Amino acid sequence: MAAVSMTGKAGEKVQEEAVGNTDAHLQDVQAELDNLRRDIAALTQAITSLGSAKLQEAGARATEMGAEMAGASAAAYQSARDSLRSAEQDLETRIRNNPLQAVGIAAGIGFLAALLTRR
Repeated sequence: MAAVSMTGKAGEKVQEEAVGNTDAHLQDVQAELDNLRRDIAALTQAITSLGSAKLQEAGARATEMGAEMAGASAAAYQSARDSLRSAEQDLETRIRNNPLQAVGIAAGIGFLAALLTRR
């Protein structure tokens, strides 16, 4: 009977150690999960700030490109306007120097336009 009671006490001791080991193991797993949660939160924050910085950089670049395009458009508009003014002044000068030729050309263009619209 003494052997049985010794075996029973040994079994209880092994069971207590197993429960203790399980509790320690669960605490280790819980600690690792907490570490993982903190790491994921830190990574999420880092990715968010990186994305925000990239978004701001892209916005600044787009604003800069828009300003450059507006400047180029204004320059092209001014160039076309100056070119048309120059052509208008040149045409006016030619008409003043050769009024009969200008009237003849205008009459010819009118005659051709009339022929084309009749058909």
